[in-house]
Amino acid sequence: MQNSVLVTAPKVSMTSFDNLFLELCSKTCNLKCKNCYIEKSYKNEPDFIELEKIKEALSFAKEIKHENKGKGFSIYLTGGEPMLHPDFNKILRMCLKVATTTVITNGTMINDKKARFLRKIDDESSFETIYRISLDTVDEIENDNLRGRGSFRKALLAITSLLKYEFNPIIAAVNYKNRNKKEIFEEFRNYFKKRGFSMEEINLKIIPYFQRNMQMQDIEPISDNQIRNLDCSNSRVVSKGGVYSCPMLANDYRARVGSSLEDFSDTNYLDCEFCSICAQNETKAQANDWM
Repeated sequence: MQNSVLVTAPKVSMTSFDNLFLELCSKTCNLKCKNCYIEKSYKNEPDFIELEKIKEALSFAKEIKHENKGKGFSIYLTGGEPMLHPDFNKILRMCLKVATTTVITNGTMINDKKARFLRKIDDESSFETIYRISLDTVDEIENDNLRGRGSFRKALLAITSLLKYEFNPIIAAVNYKNRNKKEIFEEFRNYFKKRGFSMEEINLKIIPYFQRNMQMQDIEPISDNQIRNLDCSNSRVVSKGGVYSCPMLANDYRARVGSSLEDFSDTNYLDCEFCSICAQNETKAQANDWM
């Protein structure tokens, strides 16, 4: 009888708490993107996080900021589509009392009127609001085939409206064809230059494509330096279902590390399919790059 070998997934311990991701909804979204990493049922069942959980998370975040003694701390609002949350405006105001807040959105909820209102909210705070708009390509037909009819023009309206009210939007493009990143950036830069937006590298996040339902890859040994670059070493996600180690794995039981920020674990294991891709990817995949 041949002896079996027990393989233990790499363990990651938090070295700091720099980023708090608040998942305002899990599957609630107004688009059906083919390249979305979230598997949706499309039954239109609202799954918004309770406002009380947001308040508890932000109270904890204030304590973390105090312990960090001035070191950078950021908040990210994710989904689904976070701007569909019925208390989105209130949540954004609450977050901006604590730290700079990034809204990761498909942009369909932002027009001139909404952007003007968002500028008012931003001006009430000493912290900055950053809007990250999903737009995979400057080809309208190709983008709409991926994200749904009309999604390109709505995203473009969101970007131009935010620019009008002096925001500096970031475009998030999924590199589903694994193209050269420099070529992608030049395409976006040239397209928006004609429309009065002088894009810099900071204005474009090129996101690696994560294919759902792929077979588990062997997790190669990774160095301590690589682990320090992973979000699970410096971030936690609060969702309706609890606390998770990675925003890409929110609501995956394997990434669940607690029920609240009062009792979460600062240790997790890289034993999910996405963990393998994240660890092996040249960008080291931090959710800032993947979302």
